[in-house]
Parts: sequence; C-alpha cells; structure tokens
Amino acid sequence: MATALDAQFGIVDESTFGTPVTVTRFYEFVSESLKMDQARIESAALRSGARVTRSDRWALGKKTVGGDVTFELANKSFGLLFKHMFGGVATAQPDSGGAPTVYKHTFTPGAYPTSMTAQVGRTDTGGTTRAFTYHGCRVESWELGCSVDEIASLKVSLNGEDEDTSTALATVSYPASLSLLTFVNGTLTIGGSTASVMSASVAGQNGLATDRYFLGSTLRKQQLEMGMRTYSGTFEAEFESLTHYNRFVNGTEAEIVLNFQGGVISGAFNYEAKITANVRFDGETPNVTGPEIVGQTLPFKVVDNGTTSIKLEYTTTDVNP
Repeated sequence: MATALDAQFGIVDESTFGTPVTVTRFYEFVSESLKMDQARIESAALRSGARVTRSDRWALGKKTVGGDVTFELANKSFGLLFKHMFGGVATAQPDSGGAPTVYKHTFTPGAYPTSMTAQVGRTDTGGTTRAFTYHGCRVESWELGCSVDEIASLKVSLNGEDEDTSTALATVSYPASLSLLTFVNGTLTIGGSTASVMSASVAGQNGLATDRYFLGSTLRKQQLEMGMRTYSGTFEAEFESLTHYNRFVNGTEAEIVLNFQGGVISGAFNYEAKITANVRFDGETPNVTGPEIVGQTLPFKVVDNGTTSIKLEYTTTDVNP
C-alpha cells in the first residue's frame, strides 16, 4: 500500500555541479513539491489535410526542476541547509574547555556552495520506496517563521538541474536526541526591547539566475548570482503604542533578534537558532476591524548599515554545519 509514512528526504554537498552524490544528511519533513517538468516543442507548420499534431512533429524540450520542502525546525542537522541558504559560515566553540560539545555556526550572506544533491523517497502502491534524486540544486528562496501554538518551521525552495530515478535510495538515519524548537521558547527583541508578537517570519530571496539554458542541452546550467539578495519579513502584534508606527513613518532602522531556544547542551549553553538583522520597517497603520484588540502588522526589509545586515547563529552539538 502506498503511504507517506515511509517517505524520506536527504541532502549532501556536491563537489561538481550536477554530479549526484549519495545523500548523507536526513531530515524529518512535513511536505515536499520537488518535481521535474519537461517542455514539449510542437511544430506550427501547416500540412495539407492534417488536423491533429503528428507523432513526428513534436520533440522534448528543456527540463525545469525544483520545488519546496517544509521542515519543522530542530536542534540538530539544520546547519547544512542554513549553509546553502546563506553561503557564508564560520564555526566556533564558545567554551572549548568548559563545554567541549557546544558548537556555534554563524551563517551570513556569502559565496554559495557549488550545489547539493537532494533525494526524496516516495513509496508506491506495491510498498517499494522509490528514489527521486535531484542534482545541481541551489536554494532559490527560503522562509523561517513561527506562530503561537506552533513549531518553528523552515521552508526552502530548491532549484535543480535534473531529476533521476536511477540513483539508489540512500539508507536513512537520523540524529539521536533530536528535539523541536517551538513558539514557547521563541523571543523577539526590536531595538533591544522585548516585543510581544503572535507570529514572526523572516524570508530570503537569493537572486539566482534560473533561466540559463543553451543550445545543445535540455538542462539548465549552474544557477549563478544575478542580483542583490533580499531579506524581509513580518511580525503580527497588538497595537500597544506608537513606537512601531513611528519607526515606520520616520524611517528609523532597528536591530531585531528572533530567537528559538531549545534544551540545555552544557552549562549556560542551550540549543538555539537565532536571527539578528538590521531592518527598515515598511508599514503599517493599525486599523479597527471590529470589537477585537487592535492589531498591527509590521512588515520589514533587511538593510545593511555597514555593521549588521543579517546573520543566523545555530548553537548545537553538530561539529560541522
């Protein structure tokens, strides 16, 4: 019987763009939409008496590969995804003597890794889990967020070179002592002050050229950077005062810190995923829509003030991101 209960998802770095590698980092995931579309090229020529496209008057066209994968944010393993989201990474041990198992990986906008291989295991009606392997993948965009009563989530949009079903299904394994990061230990500060919000999200667009097709191949070439990266997001809050509104109308920038904390690793160090960014608030005026408490939506865009743009710090026991 076909069931998603046996599905699996894994990734690995590629050293050569588009050359698949056996995936080694596996994730629990909520949903995925990875797929390959292949265009059909049909003749537009007229042929006397023809009323229907002939079998010898169409051909296969270019392949378009990509889709989204949604995860629940956990205390381990997400460093590899963060690396492909941001590009730059620095790893340090905050206290190698007193807490030798604690590693902090700091991700910033930088040169992207070559690419990754992603593999989805999908189970057919006969009970066989079929491997669909996507190579030459880069992260086109992503969104990390959380609302009250929810587990923090991460959605990544992958853009790939090709899909195949010939690569063997990798043997799945998950980290021990995996735990989730939720709204309960989520905090937000704006300009150094704690903000009460019902939801928060941060998203990135990586400015990749995804239309690099050329004569002689149905596959796209490597997705090179072609534009500025943009980072933005939204907070949903109650209308408590004019503080946030004044930042909007006065064009006042502020530092935001969105932090999801997990359990203790050692001493004073907890598992943690923390985004710090310098932002410009782009709205908006609060409105009365009924007898409820007046709400306020706070959309923002990350801007670089010369000291801070955006970084994601991931504190974990993973030695490597």
